[in-house]
Amino acid sequence: MRSAVTILAGLVLSAFATAQDPKEEAKKKEDEAKAKIAEFKKELKGAKTDADRAKTLEMLGDVKHPKVLEELKNYLKLSTEVAIAAAEQIGKYSKDKDAAETLMATAAARRDKDAIVKCIRYAGDVGVRTIVPKLVGFFKHKEADVAREAVDSCAKLRAGASIDPLLGLWRELDGIKDEKDNGGLNGGIGGLGAGGITGTNPIEDGNKKRKQDLTPAVESALGKITGENFKTLREANDWWRKFKGSWKEPQE
Repeated sequence: MRSAVTILAGLVLSAFATAQDPKEEAKKKEDEAKAKIAEFKKELKGAKTDADRAKTLEMLGDVKHPKVLEELKNYLKLSTEVAIAAAEQIGKYSKDKDAAETLMATAAARRDKDAIVKCIRYAGDVGVRTIVPKLVGFFKHKEADVAREAVDSCAKLRAGASIDPLLGLWRELDGIKDEKDNGGLNGGIGGLGAGGITGTNPIEDGNKKRKQDLTPAVESALGKITGENFKTLREANDWWRKFKGSWKEPQE
């Protein structure tokens, strides 16, 4: 009986030691990652189009590992479709600072709007607040879709560091006039008034559209971060002045 108990105890301790061996566990995960990358590369050889390559990249989403992440990075400089597919998989690396920073760096380097928007979106999904300053840098991007995605990602992260920049953006948008000046070209050419040729101001029109596109996103983001429902910029500013010193950032 004593011998059986000793043997059983030994087996339990051995199993516990194996389970707790970090090196063994790390080796197992590394081997799994290497196998998945090898399988992916074999499948990739048969991919003839960007759509095929993008679909094949989904395979790498099955295993989360630094080696897999490094492999995914190789495809962020390729075509829009392929880069977006790689970014989507990188966006699944929850709380991984390297993943988030990589996506933000890619967004800054690329020139195709769709890829930039998706990189910013997936960077927000990773959930690392240290990228907030980089997101804020996209608030002034010439493409409203890019700026809006940066605002939306700030909303996901709910970081206190984004409140002042969001209020600043709202202030900037609020300063854009909704109605055009009736003077000059807008009143018609040559004194023809309403019956003349109406002038246009592309910059003014673009700013108005930017205001329409971004203001709801900013209001929503501030609501998600603070838990408040601000109906006006003044209301938001007043609240922040009052509670900035005591407000607690939501837990990640």
